[in-house]
Amino acid sequence: MTALLGLMVTLMFLGLLAGAVLGWISFLALPRLRTRLERLEAELRRQRAAEDAGAEAGPEAGPIPDAAPADARRATDASARGEASIPAAASVATGAGSAAAETAASTALPMPPAARRNPGRIERLATWIRANWMVWLGGLCIGLAGVFLVRYSIEQGYLGPTARVLLGIATGLGLHAFAEWLRRRLVGHYDALAALAGGASLVLYAAVLAALHLYQLWPPVVIFALLALVSLGTMALALHHGPILAMLGIVGAFAVPALLGGDAERLLPVLAYSLIVTMAGLVLMRYVYRDWLWWGTLAGALFWWWFALHAGGYTQAWLGAYPAVVAWSLLALRWGNYRLTRPVAAGATGGSWRVWLNRDEAGHGYTRAGLLLLLLAQAYSIALDPHWGLGPLIWLPLPALLLFASRYNETLRALPWLALLAIAAGLIGSLLVGFPYPPPWSFVAIDAAQQGRVLVSLALLGALFCAAGTWHLWVRRDSTAAASLAFLAPLVAVALAYVLVPEAISHWLLSAVSLVVGAALGGFAGKRLREGRTDAIAFWQIAAGHLAYSLAAVISLEQATLTLALAVQVLSLTWLTRRFGVARLHWLVKLVLAVILVRLTFNPWLLDYAPGSHWTLWTYGGSLVLVWLAGLLPVDGERLKLWLRAGSVHLLVLFLHTGMRYWLYDGAVFAPRYDFLEVALNTSLWCALALLYYQRSVVDARYRLLYRNAAGILMLLAVMSYLMLLTAMNPLWISASAEAISTTPVFNLLLLAYGLPVVLWALATRYYEPDLRPFFALVAGVGLWVFVSLEIRHLWHGRLALADVVRDGEVYTYSVVWLVLAVVAMLAGTLGGRQVLYRGGMVLLLLVILKIFFVDMGGLTGLLRALSFMGLGLSLLGLAFAHQYLGRRAYATAANGG
Repeated sequence: MTALLGLMVTLMFLGLLAGAVLGWISFLALPRLRTRLERLEAELRRQRAAEDAGAEAGPEAGPIPDAAPADARRATDASARGEASIPAAASVATGAGSAAAETAASTALPMPPAARRNPGRIERLATWIRANWMVWLGGLCIGLAGVFLVRYSIEQGYLGPTARVLLGIATGLGLHAFAEWLRRRLVGHYDALAALAGGASLVLYAAVLAALHLYQLWPPVVIFALLALVSLGTMALALHHGPILAMLGIVGAFAVPALLGGDAERLLPVLAYSLIVTMAGLVLMRYVYRDWLWWGTLAGALFWWWFALHAGGYTQAWLGAYPAVVAWSLLALRWGNYRLTRPVAAGATGGSWRVWLNRDEAGHGYTRAGLLLLLLAQAYSIALDPHWGLGPLIWLPLPALLLFASRYNETLRALPWLALLAIAAGLIGSLLVGFPYPPPWSFVAIDAAQQGRVLVSLALLGALFCAAGTWHLWVRRDSTAAASLAFLAPLVAVALAYVLVPEAISHWLLSAVSLVVGAALGGFAGKRLREGRTDAIAFWQIAAGHLAYSLAAVISLEQATLTLALAVQVLSLTWLTRRFGVARLHWLVKLVLAVILVRLTFNPWLLDYAPGSHWTLWTYGGSLVLVWLAGLLPVDGERLKLWLRAGSVHLLVLFLHTGMRYWLYDGAVFAPRYDFLEVALNTSLWCALALLYYQRSVVDARYRLLYRNAAGILMLLAVMSYLMLLTAMNPLWISASAEAISTTPVFNLLLLAYGLPVVLWALATRYYEPDLRPFFALVAGVGLWVFVSLEIRHLWHGRLALADVVRDGEVYTYSVVWLVLAVVAMLAGTLGGRQVLYRGGMVLLLLVILKIFFVDMGGLTGLLRALSFMGLGLSLLGLAFAHQYLGRRAYATAANGG
């Protein structure tokens, strides 16, 4: 056994000696490669200077600055960051010294601006792996060697358990000492030394874990302390060896509780330990920073919080304090701002949300994104279980910290609102019950015994955010975020009380509270406006007052009356905008108008109304009148008037449509029906409105685009509805449509469905878009022919059905009427000089000729056949005579005029 032990020690010594020899070879080869690199750079600089001197005949080319100072600066910066300072060092480690030197020499030249580009993360990672894979593979091999050494000693039984563990610890400490000795002796940073230190830490982890899991030598508390000490020591050494070693220490530290195992019911020490590791990692990143290191630390902290959330039995009270401490660490430890009172200006975070979530101004991490993740995590925990008994202790620590920090740090001004919304979303989510319960979800009621605690928790929530907003506003009088938080937070609490515990308080009492709050805010706003102050405070007092009024309406009124109550605010807000000129108040008008339009447009899918009263009259009609009156007020700014006009147009169409359906279906406005009569009415209604709005666009130049767009949409709907009448709802083959038409000749539903649209299409040929007038002339001609043909069919049979046999008199009637239409169209086109009308009559005449020769000749007999041909002949002769006569008169008139 002694011989084998000696052999093992000898092999270890030879391995270390070989590593040292290879390191010294690399170290001695490095100056030679550096000299060669400098010589190549000097030669290339001389060649470049000669080329520039020959190319420029004018001003004399200045000397190219020496690259050595820049190289020295880069080497110093890289050493401080834990990066390789000299590219050739990596080439020595990989065994490709000459090739790397030539590559470095070639890349040392300045690149033209067009060729410069910043490599992506994937490319940088690939470059780093190519340059350092052998170094870190060697460090991993050293760590594995320590593990295999312990395993070999176990298998052979050379040493006892205690000796094996102590030998592993001694080996790890020895490797760390050797790496530190080399670091102190050498100048600059060497990745090989960092890899050696990483392998030493792996050996220490393996030895300490073996003492617990294999031999149970020491109690878990001692093992816990040793592993934590190894992790913290590794993180401390990362100050000299760079970020890779820091990540090894942080990952190892977060993995310690999982490696040890234990009772899931005793997670409070684990959470405390996780906080210590998180703080240590953030302090370390003051000196050794990488984005992935920062995100890894935050991920480890959130992992143990998530584990405690799902597995802990005695950690509920700490679930709120834990994210708050992590948030404090993110804000304080990176910059030493331990009291969070150091003022931080807003900087460049006023842009998009992507800019806001990006790195902070100091370039030290994604602090705001990390805080947002903590808020989302808290919302998730509240949705799982709000813990009403300890609610404020769990929800409020993190928001309270953010409210305090955002008072001094202006880059965090959006976080208080995000915190309030996250808590509200979590509370509402805690009541949701998903599939298979309809509608696809439902609210589960809170236990009556907990409702009092819910109200207390919501009161504390509203008071905290309102007080914090007022405190912020006291310092920053023009802060929009602070003013909105101060005045809207209590209303959010009232709304949550109505949603979460609707049975705990009378609706009328809750509505009265909301109205009192709204009246108070309105009074404050009125006093401020009369003093001539139209700042952010006045704006949010007006907004909060109207929101309180809306909330009271939602709580106490029914659906139909609620919409009308909301529409009143359009008039009041527009009047305030005109009277006092409060900045940005027009956005509230647009928001309320959008809510009204969405409610009234999508009513069939959003709301239910009680049948009985004619609610469409005051809901749609009342909203239309209020928005129309608001549009009459002389408001500064044409865009707001444009919105109000557009809203009036939209509401007018909705009012006419719903009123028509109320009349058609006996009050069932949203009945799932679309009958022949409704389609006929919609066709004429939409076409008439389209013509009306187009003519309005002609006389009103300010809102021309609005009215023309409305006219285009309505005309498109009218054409599509008319096509539906001709095809999918044609009474010739649709029995439901045929049954809607009475037996009365001429004066029946055909007159509305097919006759009135012809008149409207004819009007469109004169009073609509000039480019579309030929199209509507064609539609009017075809529509007239269809209408007349359907009336003839109905006149002969008393109904419309393709199955009925065509009679001889019916065939003759078609010929006569079509011939008259053709003659009239051709004469009118000739006299009026309208070629389109003339050509339409000619097409119809050809159709009549074909019908008489191919249908009437075979289908008619006796006198009817003779009359058909007689009428056709006389018509053709008359047309020819009229055409010749009119042509001669035109020629004579032209000759006399000449």
